Amino acid sequence: MNTIRSLIKKNSIVTFAILAYLLSWWSVPFADGRIIPYGPALSAVIVLASTAGRQGLSSLWRRMTHWRLAWYWYLIAPGIIAGYQSLAFMLNVLLGATVTNYPQPPAMGTIITLLLLGGVWEEPGWTGYALPKLQERFAGRSNGTLLAALAVGVLRAIWHIPLYLYGHIPWFDVVVFSIGFQLIIAWLFNRSSGSVLIVMWFHLASNIFGAIFNSSMFTGAEWKNYYALFVTLASLIALGIVWRSGLKLGRNGAQKQIPVVDRKAA
Repeated sequence: MNTIRSLIKKNSIVTFAILAYLLSWWSVPFADGRIIPYGPALSAVIVLASTAGRQGLSSLWRRMTHWRLAWYWYLIAPGIIAGYQSLAFMLNVLLGATVTNYPQPPAMGTIITLLLLGGVWEEPGWTGYALPKLQERFAGRSNGTLLAALAVGVLRAIWHIPLYLYGHIPWFDVVVFSIGFQLIIAWLFNRSSGSVLIVMWFHLASNIFGAIFNSSMFTGAEWKNYYALFVTLASLIALGIVWRSGLKLGRNGAQKQIPVVDRKAA
């Protein structure tokens, strides 16, 4: 048992990633390519329980319940999503797209489903465990937070590959949007002193606005154009954040985070 624990600790991120994929992808053959959103969170719990015990799990829980933030972060997080989705819609119309159905608020049942079964539950894994763990690993580098964010972005992109293979999302969602989305998340996380809760709120807002600005608005190539527009705008916002923060993504805020805990293997 001690040997296994030591092995997991030495390869914690690799172990986390493999478990996240396995726990999420088992449903792919049975659910038309759809993946289980809880995989990354369950993986983080397993790795932390193995390497840090109750102390590590408590650290993760404190990040997930860290809600005492300046009020404006609760507006900025969904505001970013609303901004690039709305602007993409308007640009697509200005470029000549025909609106077949205008955006409509989703039904309460849809919102509840997204809250309970949506991508919001990825974040305890990607943001609650992997991001701060990698930021600690790259802490000695001037661009360490950027490297950590990019690394998690790659893990997140790979995680979404089954959705692409089964035709649920385009390739640029996997390759481009996953990275841009992660850069924005890293900025929110660090600026909020390590709050996973605000990132979960951001991801939930992304899912809800995705239901509002859905594929029924445009048809055929015009829908693909809209999709490409909002991915491009989100990526530009991410690049703007990186540029404005000097490639540090809010590193000063990150110094106040709840630390990742790894006890020494016995």
